[in-house]
Formats: sequence, C-alpha cells, structure tokens
Amino acid sequence: MKAVILHGGQGTRLRPLTHTGPKQLIKIAGKPVSQWGMEALKEAGITEFGIVLGNNHPEKVVEYYGDGSKLGIKITYIYQGEPLGLAHAVMKAKDFVGGDDFIVYLGDNVILEGLDKLTNFRGSASILLAPVDNPQRFGVAVVKEDKIIKLVEKPKERISDLALVGVYAFTSDIFSAISNIKPSWRGELEITDAIQNLIDQGKEVNFHVIRGWWKDTGTPEDLLDANMKLLDTYLKEDVRGGVASSKIKGRVFISPEAKVINSELRGPVYIGRGSIVENSFLGPFTTVGDNCQIRDSEISNSLVLDGSTLNGVDLIDSIIGQNSTLVRRKQRFHGSKFVVGENSSVELE
Repeated sequence: MKAVILHGGQGTRLRPLTHTGPKQLIKIAGKPVSQWGMEALKEAGITEFGIVLGNNHPEKVVEYYGDGSKLGIKITYIYQGEPLGLAHAVMKAKDFVGGDDFIVYLGDNVILEGLDKLTNFRGSASILLAPVDNPQRFGVAVVKEDKIIKLVEKPKERISDLALVGVYAFTSDIFSAISNIKPSWRGELEITDAIQNLIDQGKEVNFHVIRGWWKDTGTPEDLLDANMKLLDTYLKEDVRGGVASSKIKGRVFISPEAKVINSELRGPVYIGRGSIVENSFLGPFTTVGDNCQIRDSEISNSLVLDGSTLNGVDLIDSIIGQNSTLVRRKQRFHGSKFVVGENSSVELE
C-alpha cells in the first residue's frame, strides 16, 4: 500500500502566514502539520509516499522533506499546479500509484486515529467520518442502515453531521470514477463526487466513524487548538539544551543547542533547536520554533515560528510567523502619531 499526501491549496484563511509558504509546513508542537500525518501513516506500515504539490512555493516542501530518508520513507513528488479540486489532485497521482491500493491524506489535517482501519479495507474505497457541529464546512456522508447512500460537498442545508475528515483509502477503481465526473459549481473536481460515482456503479464503499480528536488546521484558531492537543498528548519531558538560573515545571522539551537563561517555563512547552529564551516566562501550550530569540517576554498558548525575535512583549493565543520581529520600543514620552483625514472624529483615552 502507498500513501498520497495532498499538499496544495492557497491557505487563504491562514494569511498572512501562507503568503510565503504552504500551510502544511506550518509547525505545530515542533513539526510541520503534514509531518504528523506522514509519521502516523508510517507507523501504520506505509513507506512509499507521493506528495502532490500545489503552486504555493512547492520548492519549500521539497527542500524540507527531501527524499524522505530522514523520516525513514521514500518520497515521490507530483506537481498538480493550479488547484482544480481534490479529485484532480488524486488523478495526478495515477502513475505513482500504479495498480496498488493507496491512502489519500489531506496534508493540512491532523488525524491520528483510525488509520489502521484503512490499511486493510474491503471494496473499492473506505473513508473516515466524524460527527461535527458545522457540516457546511465539509463534505458529508448520508448513512442509512450502515451504508453510505449519498455524499455531498459542503452542503448548503444540513443533511448529515458526518463529515469526511480528509483520509480515504482507494483501489485503482477511483481513477475511472474521477474520469466520469464533471467540475462542481466551484469549478473543481470533487472527491465526494468521485466516491459517489463508485456508489452509483454499485461498488463497495465502506466507512469508519472516529470518535476521538481530529483537526482541520484551516484557521489560526485551529492551529492553536491542534498545537495544544498535540503538546498535551505527545510531548515528553526532555531537556537537551542548556538551562541556567531557571525554573522548569511540567513537561518541557528543550532541543539541542537551545538555551534557557533566568526564565520560567511551565509546560507543556516545546523549544526548538538553537533558540534562546532569556528573562522570560513561557506558559502552557507554547511552541517556540528553531533559532528564535525571546527576551523579557511572557508568552502562553502561542506559536512562535522559526527565526522569530520577541523582546519585551506579552502574548497569549498568538501566532508569530517565521523570521518576524516583535519589539516593544522604549520611549521617553508616550505620544501618538496620526495622519487624520478631514471630517474625522478621533477619541483618545
């Protein structure tokens, strides 16, 4: 069995974080979003991966993952180009898949439960479903008498609360089904339409409902929620870097070459390689990326991505993009600078 990781999309709901790279490479709990899924698939026994690349800086994906050897897998890169739908992306992987069964995994999702149900599936397809409160955001499945009878992509009316969570298992039958469908009203080839075509042909399509946690990391709030859950579930206490005159409480991971000086860390907290934390407080559910510098600051429940500098700031529920700088300026007087247009009204406290 092979795995196809869909790594396209523009990530518009995550801008400006995605102006300079794909959303799937944003690090949460110390790893890119897509790496969490790929490692889970490896644990399920899959070692051959095809990554379908979009047009938002695909070179950064290749640069990060390389040939896959650092993860103990083999990676083949497949270029989709313009985002014309999930089914279009799957079709691009046809040559890579050959005649093998395969799992399709949306790279911006974190789904670590139920993958074992897909590695030994029956029929032409099997999908993971989960009950949701907002089904209009997802493709949904209508199930009756333990059978899927209908799939609809982002329904305008509530017809089911069982959402497709972004992991599918297919045989090569899916390629002929994709050839049979037409673009939706969104102008895309929908994977829900392709699976529906399998059902209409009388092919066997199975499903498994997951009840545990999963996350579509499509918004900043989703990223922070995923970071919190992953730190809470998987972070192990491990201090590999240098610590001087500091208090460490709870589960804290300090990477090699990182330094913590005269600070307090209250876990779960992750600090990346080569970062410096000095005269600061890092509260629970904070992830600091590689080569960051944090001084005279207080940060909780936040993501500080690689290469960022923070000095004299207090943050909560925040995401700081790569190579950003937040510095509190020290002024001798407190003043405000304005350019105010005519007929304006400004109130100051």
